Amino acid sequence: MERLIVAHTPLADDRLLFSKLTGSEQLSGLYCFEVELLSASNDIDIKSLLGQAMTVALNTHKETPRYLNGCVTQITLVGRETTGERYYVWLAVLRPALWYLTQNRDFRIWQEKSVPEIITELLAEHHIPFDNQLSWRYRRWNYCVQYQESDFDFISRLMEHEGIYYYFHHQLGSEVFVLADAPEAHGSLPGYEKLAYHPCEEQVAEAITRWSVTDSITPALYSHDDYDYRQPDARLLEVRQNPHSFAAGKAEVFDWPGGFTDREHGEFYARVRQQEFAARHQQISGSASALGIGAGYRFNFTQAPRPVDEGDYLTISASYKLVANAYASGSDQVAEQRINFVVVPAAVNWRPARTTRWPKTHGPQTAVVVGPRGETLWTDQYGRVKLKFRWDRHGRDDETASCWVRVSSYRAGWKYGAVQVPRIGEEVVVDFINGDPDRPIITGGVYNQQNMPPWDLPSAATRMGFMSRSSGGTMDNASFLYLDDAPGRESFAMHAERDMTISVENNLNLQVDSNSRYLIKGNRSTEVLADDDLTIDGNRHIFTKGGYSEQVVGPVSQVYQQGLLTEISSAGKKEIIHGEVSVSIEGGWQQNVSGGDIAISSPNNIHLESDSNIAINAPSLTFTTRGEACTLSGVNIGINGLDIKVNGMTAGTTLSSNEVKGVASSITGFNMSKSVVSLQTDTIKYSGSGVKLDYSSQISIFSMLHLYM
Repeated sequence: MERLIVAHTPLADDRLLFSKLTGSEQLSGLYCFEVELLSASNDIDIKSLLGQAMTVALNTHKETPRYLNGCVTQITLVGRETTGERYYVWLAVLRPALWYLTQNRDFRIWQEKSVPEIITELLAEHHIPFDNQLSWRYRRWNYCVQYQESDFDFISRLMEHEGIYYYFHHQLGSEVFVLADAPEAHGSLPGYEKLAYHPCEEQVAEAITRWSVTDSITPALYSHDDYDYRQPDARLLEVRQNPHSFAAGKAEVFDWPGGFTDREHGEFYARVRQQEFAARHQQISGSASALGIGAGYRFNFTQAPRPVDEGDYLTISASYKLVANAYASGSDQVAEQRINFVVVPAAVNWRPARTTRWPKTHGPQTAVVVGPRGETLWTDQYGRVKLKFRWDRHGRDDETASCWVRVSSYRAGWKYGAVQVPRIGEEVVVDFINGDPDRPIITGGVYNQQNMPPWDLPSAATRMGFMSRSSGGTMDNASFLYLDDAPGRESFAMHAERDMTISVENNLNLQVDSNSRYLIKGNRSTEVLADDDLTIDGNRHIFTKGGYSEQVVGPVSQVYQQGLLTEISSAGKKEIIHGEVSVSIEGGWQQNVSGGDIAISSPNNIHLESDSNIAINAPSLTFTTRGEACTLSGVNIGINGLDIKVNGMTAGTTLSSNEVKGVASSITGFNMSKSVVSLQTDTIKYSGSGVKLDYSSQISIFSMLHLYM
C-alpha cells in the first residue's frame, strides 16, 4: 500500500519509516520539524544522520508531491513501541541550513555594501542556495558592524530594519532560502491555487475547516529622526500615517535614532514601519486539512463564511501535525493531517517586526589607529582617522580597516576649538554613540608598553603638559609645553622643534619678578610700527662683537642726566651729518686729542664767539687766507714774538691800542696803514691777500675747535 507520507533519509528508505511530524514555519523565521521515525532494529548509526538532509514527502492527490526538507540537527532514540511490531522509535529534529548561522558568534565589519549584498556574501560562505525576489533598491551602508552576535542574528536585524523578509521553498533533498519584500514575490503551491471553506472536514479531504478574522488597533502614526554631522542643519524627521489605524491621535511611535543619514532613506524606512503596523491590523487564523498551505505561499479562498472574506491571502505562518497510519495491526495510531495557519490579505505589503535585538556596546574600548603603509598620519577634512579594533580578525591593518572615525575634543566650534589628530600606531579609547557599534567615536588616548609617556614616571609625576612629535621624526624631534609642580622646582617649559609664532591682536603684558635671559643663536629682527618705550631702573650693558648700525628717519633726542662717557678703542670715529649741527653746553667743554691732527673745514664762514677770552696755546700758529684780506680788529690787540713780520700789498692797522713786540718785527706791504689802539704779539705769522680779525675786546689768538655731537 502506497503511503501518503514518506521520509527520505540518507539511509535506505525501508530502514526508517515515517510515523509523525509536528512543527511550524513562518515568514522571517527558522522552521523546526520534529519527525518521529520507526525502525525494526536499533543498530542505526545516529551520528551518520547528523547534519544530513532529510525530506518528508507529502504525496497529495496533485501532480507533484509537497516536500518538507531540513537538516538533521538532533536525533534521539526514544524507545520501543509496546504494541504491534514493537518498532524502535526515533525522534529527528529538522531545521534549515540557515540554522547553522545561529551557532556561531563573531565580530565583523562591512563597508560600502547594501544589506542584500551582505546577505549574499554570508550565504555564499555557508554554501546556502537562495532566491533573490527583492524588488526595492537598497542603500549602501557606509559602515556596518556584526558585533558579538551570530551570523543569523546579524542578518535578521538588518533585514528587519530594511523591511526584507524570507521564507523557504522546500525541495527533495534541499530547501531554497527566498528573499522577499513585496506581494509579487509569492506564488501558490502547485495544485493549491484555490482552497474552499468546509467546516466539516470529513466531507472534503483537503479544505479549510476553520476561519477566524481578527482586526486589531495598531499605531496611527510613526515618526523617526536622526542626525548627520556632515550636514548638521539638515531636517531628517519623517512622519508616516497608518491608514488602517483606529487610534488616530492616541497612538504614535517615535524612534531616535532612526538609523539613517539621508532624507530619502528616512522616508523609505518610515514607509516600511507603517507597512509593518498595517500588516498587523487584520490577520486571519484558521485550520485546514489541505496540505497546500505553507508559509510564504498564497491561495485564493472560496466559499468563505462571509462573502467579504473571499479573495487572495498570503500565509505568514503554518503549524503542522501529520500522522501516518500504523504500520502493524493492533496499533491505535490513525492517520491525521492538520495545518493551523495565519494569513493576511495578499495585497498587504507584509513587513517583519523588529524583534531581533540590536547589539549594544557596554562601555568604551581601545583600538589602534591605522593607515596606509609608510604614512604616520592619515586623516580627512574632519580630522577623522581609521581604526583597527581588537576584536576585528577579518580586517587588514591599513586604511580599509574601518570607516572614518571622529575624534572628540574638549571644545569644537566654527573654526575654533582644539585639534589633536591621533597618529598611526597610537592606542585610542573608543566609545559608541547611543551604544551603537556602527557609530564609533574616539574619546581619548592611552599609553602602552610600546608607546610610553614622554617623560619618565613616576619620577616626573609632578609634571603635566603636552608633547608633540615631528611627523616621521625620532624621540628627539618634538615640541612641548609642560608645567612642573615639584615643590621648590615649580616651572613652566615650552619648546618649539622648529619655528614658533606668537600673535597678539591687542596688548601683550609680561611680568618677570626675577631675571630674564634670552639666547638667540641666529639673527634677531624687531619691527615696531608705533612708539617703543624702554625704562630701566638699573644699569644697561650692550656688548656687540660685530658692527653696530642705527638708522633714524625722524629726529633724535637723547638726555643723559649723569654724564656720558664714550670710548672708542680703535678704528676711530666718523660722523656724516647732512644738515646743521647745534650744540648747547651749559657747563665747560674740554677735548683732548692725543694723536693726529685736528682739521675743521667749511665752504662757508667759520665763526667763534666768546663773552670772555679765547686762548690758543701752540708752539706755532699760522693763518693762511686764500681771499683778499686778513683783518684783526679790537679795542686792544697785542702781538708779542721774537720775530714778527707782516708782509702784503697793503698793510693797515686800525686799533685803539697797537703794540708789536719782538726781537725782529717788520711790516711790509705796498700800502700800509696803521691805526692802532693796542697791538701786541710774541710771535705771529700771517700771509695772504687778505685776513680779517674783528673783536670787540682784546684778542690774543684764534682757537681751532672740534665740535662734538
